[in-house]
Amino acid sequence: MSKIARIVVLVTALTSLFAVMSSTAGAVTWTNTGSTVIHATGVGGRLSVGANNLDCTGTTASATAAASFVGAVYSVPGTVTFSPCTLAGQNTYVHCGFTLTGSAFAEPGFTTGVADVTCVARLTANNAALCHIEGSTVGHYINPTAATSTPGKVTLTTSTSLTTTNATGSSCLLGTGPSHLSEQTITVTTVAGSPIITRHP
Repeated sequence: MSKIARIVVLVTALTSLFAVMSSTAGAVTWTNTGSTVIHATGVGGRLSVGANNLDCTGTTASATAAASFVGAVYSVPGTVTFSPCTLAGQNTYVHCGFTLTGSAFAEPGFTTGVADVTCVARLTANNAALCHIEGSTVGHYINPTAATSTPGKVTLTTSTSLTTTNATGSSCLLGTGPSHLSEQTITVTTVAGSPIITRHP
C-alpha cells in the first residue's frame, strides 16, 4: 500500500471515530437503580363531562420501568384500574392502558412528562362496556426517599385534555366530549419496590 493510500485509510478511520464520538457524546441516558417492576395504589378521583361525574375511590396500577434507556424520553408502560366507581348511580370500574413518558428531570429526583391513557369504563355487574376514555395529561414522578421511608409516587395533574366517547354498541352514561380529570396521586406500595430514576446528562 502506498504512503498516500495509508494516509487516506487513516483519515477515513479517524473521521468515522470522531463521528461516533460526537453522536454518543450528546446522547441522553436514563437509569433506574431501583425496582423495575412497579405496583402502586391510590384513592381514585373524578372524571367529569359537563355536569356528569364518574367518581372512583380506589386505584391499583402495575408498570415496568427499564433499568436503563438511551434517548430523550424515558417510557414506562403499564395498566391501571379505578375501582370501585359510581356513574349515574351504577357500580362501575375503569381499566386503562397507559404509557408514562418522562422528558425532564430535576434533582433530587423529580421526573416530569406526560401520561397517555386509553381506558374503558364498564358496569361491575355484567362487565358491559359503557365509555371509552382517551388522551394525555401532564404528570410527574418523585423518587423514593429511603431516609424517611417514603416510596415513589406518580401525580397526574388536573387535566381537560381527555376525551370521552361511547363504547362500541353502548351509550356512555357520562356523556361524550372533552373531559375534566381531577388530580390523581398513585403511590408505589413500598420503598423497595420504587424505581429510582435519573437522567444523564
